[in-house]
Amino acid sequence: MFITFISWFFWLLNLLICSTLSYKILNEPKGQALFAVWHGKSFPLFYWARHRKLCLFPVETWRGDVIAYLAKKYGHKTVRFLEKGTPLERSKNLEKLIQIVANGYGAAVAVDGPPRPLIYHTARPGILYLSQKTGVPVVPAGIKMKRKIALFWRWDRYEIPLPWSEVEINFGRPFVAGEKTTTRELEELLLLLGGESQSAAGQP
Repeated sequence: MFITFISWFFWLLNLLICSTLSYKILNEPKGQALFAVWHGKSFPLFYWARHRKLCLFPVETWRGDVIAYLAKKYGHKTVRFLEKGTPLERSKNLEKLIQIVANGYGAAVAVDGPPRPLIYHTARPGILYLSQKTGVPVVPAGIKMKRKIALFWRWDRYEIPLPWSEVEINFGRPFVAGEKTTTRELEELLLLLGGESQSAAGQP
C-alpha cells in the first residue's frame, strides 16, 4: 500500500511539474530509437516521450515499482530487470526486451543505472548490446534543465526541474552499435550533448 502511494505521488509530481515545462527539442530522430540518457537527468523525459512507443527497463525493487507505475501512466511498456536474479533469469528478461524492440518499440535506457555498482556518469554496455542484437540505432540524449533542484547526496545527483522552467533535450546522431563501439564513446557524446565537462564522467 505504501509503495502504491509513493508511486502515485511521484507520478503526480512528475505530471504537475512537467506539464508546465517549456521543452526545447533539438534534432529529434524519426522512427524507432534506443534513447541513451543519464539516470540523474531522466525526470522530464517520461512526460515528453508520451507520443513515442517506448519500453523502459526498471529494476525489480520498490524503486523500480515507482518507475513502472509512472511508465504505465504515460503509456510506456516495461520489462523488469532482475538485479539479484540468476544469469538465466536475467537473459530471459533481456530476450523479452529484445522481442519488444523487434516488434517496433523504441526504448529509453539510463545507461549509468542499475545494476550495482552505481557510478556517476559511467555508462554500461547494455544499450550497445541491444542495438547490436536488434539493428535499432542508439540515440544519445543530452538533457539540460535551466532551473532545477539537484539532489547532490544521491549517487546520480538526480535533478528535478522547477515548474515553468525550460528543458532542452538535444539528440545526437543515431548510430547502430558495432562490436568496436565503446561505452566511453557513449559517455563522451552524452556529456557533449548535455553541455557538461568530459571530466565529469565517473566522478563522485
